[in-house]
Amino acid sequence: MFIKNTKWKKVLAAVLGLGLMAGALTGCGGGSQPSASSGTPTKIVAYGELDPQVSGQQIIAEEKGFFKEEGLDIENKLMNGPDDNAPLVASGEAKVCFGSIYNNISVAANGVHVKVVTPLANAAGTQAVVAGKNVTINSPKDLEGKRIGMTNGAGVLIAVQNMCKATGTDISKLQFVNLAPSEQLASLERGDIDALAAWEPWIGKAVQQGGKELFSGTKSYLPGAEGDVHWIDFYMTLQVQDDFLKQNPEAVEKMLRALRKATDYINEHPEESAKIVAKRINIDEDTCLRIMKKNVYAMKFDQQFIDGANNMANFMKDMNNIQAVPDTKNYIDTSVLKKIFPDDVTI
Repeated sequence: MFIKNTKWKKVLAAVLGLGLMAGALTGCGGGSQPSASSGTPTKIVAYGELDPQVSGQQIIAEEKGFFKEEGLDIENKLMNGPDDNAPLVASGEAKVCFGSIYNNISVAANGVHVKVVTPLANAAGTQAVVAGKNVTINSPKDLEGKRIGMTNGAGVLIAVQNMCKATGTDISKLQFVNLAPSEQLASLERGDIDALAAWEPWIGKAVQQGGKELFSGTKSYLPGAEGDVHWIDFYMTLQVQDDFLKQNPEAVEKMLRALRKATDYINEHPEESAKIVAKRINIDEDTCLRIMKKNVYAMKFDQQFIDGANNMANFMKDMNNIQAVPDTKNYIDTSVLKKIFPDDVTI
């Protein structure tokens, strides 16, 4: 999963009119069917992505039977990416959706009534910059004047900005070249660019073809600035429609309990988890394990999460992808997680 905002913005603009009208016509039937006996849906359709960051816990909870243990009948629909889920969320059909905080902010800023009910993972470690195999970087300032491939508006730019601030590198002297990740990889191999700024799995592919990772959102390998860093927060979340949360609080509670079991399983059994997820999303196990090891899987509403959300929203506004920064109180609901895991809600 990655942040690439141009297409997402266009999709939202297209569906917020017709899509919301369709949602009004179909009512609540698109995502679940209510149960007359308990008020809990007999089946919940949960949308996600073919990605170990967005849907790692979602997949594990299904494959290990954690949803069933909580009495839930979950149908997971894993899409190719956030652009596929955008019209479903905007129209109200996707009552339950796994995605990134970027996507949460996008729909909230456009007036869609959704709530983030739990963080799932911080994927900051997967956002990184890799230098080409023939490029020598002896200090952060050596990046000045270098050609860096990056998709316009990509969230990894936040990490680049913070790296420059921390190391005294002049970001205005970095020469950004607008390229999609696959194009960045080919350009790096040819030597048309000196470095790429992207996300997994492209980071790992660039390293495999001889590149050197310079820094990510959590680690710096830059000479003279090595060590742990905090240059971006990139959270994956579970988001539900407001009406679904109001009508089915018990179902949401059960989902969070199942996802907590999945979170613990990933952290306690990383290799086995990667095997399960890799098979489900059809990628090789080594790649899946590499990506999952870079993520911090945790369901915690803390100040870092709120700060990360607001930093992302301000970045999106600066990139002209939203008109105003939405208040976190309008799209985050901590009540269910606080009820069942109170120690993990500290905001």
